Amino acid sequence: METTRSLLPPGALAGWRVALDTANGSTCATSPMVLRGFGATVDALGAEPDGKNINAGVGSEHPGKLAARVRETGAQIGIAHDGDGDRCILCDEHGAVLDGDEILTLLALHALNRRSLAADTLVVTVQSNLGVDAAVRAAGGRVERSAVGDRYVIEKMLATGATLGGESSGHVIFSDISRTGDGLVAALKVLEVMLETGRPLSELRKGLKKFPQATSSLRVREKLPLDALPPLSGEIAALERELGAEGRVLVRYSGTETKLRLLVEGPTAAAVKSGLARLDTAARQALEVV
Repeated sequence: METTRSLLPPGALAGWRVALDTANGSTCATSPMVLRGFGATVDALGAEPDGKNINAGVGSEHPGKLAARVRETGAQIGIAHDGDGDRCILCDEHGAVLDGDEILTLLALHALNRRSLAADTLVVTVQSNLGVDAAVRAAGGRVERSAVGDRYVIEKMLATGATLGGESSGHVIFSDISRTGDGLVAALKVLEVMLETGRPLSELRKGLKKFPQATSSLRVREKLPLDALPPLSGEIAALERELGAEGRVLVRYSGTETKLRLLVEGPTAAAVKSGLARLDTAARQALEVV
């Protein structure tokens, strides 16, 4: 609590209205307390835990209600956590949702502009949009990618000297503060950027222009090594050659489920839709889908 209270000046949010969704979870008391302590008027939802309703239709995985609340109340920002409070998803003043990639990019671009991004490096996972790399590179920084998961993000951060990293799901890590994601810290850091620049989120988010992306997943009978599946590995290689630097292909097994996850990014929506269909066909030829 003391750390979060030191992230903004006293009274920094006086006159601000903040819509806050705490997912009926662990931050129901703490996040509104901190925001009100900075002077904000907080409109709370997902703040009635009963021991069973955590993440139930609210929170960072269900931002629709938060977006509606922002539009209803005229809030300058909407903040959503997940049940354990380590994620942050935002809504701009129009109720449009910002995911983790957008949050990480605006934080990185602001830090690069101030020459305060450690090692000039942002760490994201293989799941993040290729547009993150383009935006950070254009601003003079670089992006390092890790496997999916907080532990891999922080490992890459420690290896590269970066202090900012995270995932598109809304996990944002400031390793000089904590080595795990903290949704409230992430939100306060974004608020700091808004205060310093005088710009609303709807403008700050424009720093990231996402590449068209298509994803899907297939439940499979068995997780066979991908390099031992010629129909699939061959299609992956062909797509990578065709897309070149203008796109990417990611095929991986889920770490927790018997699912194969497919992702294609490219220069146009048509290209990624076609690419995903090709991967889907190849995967069904190579694996038993259930």
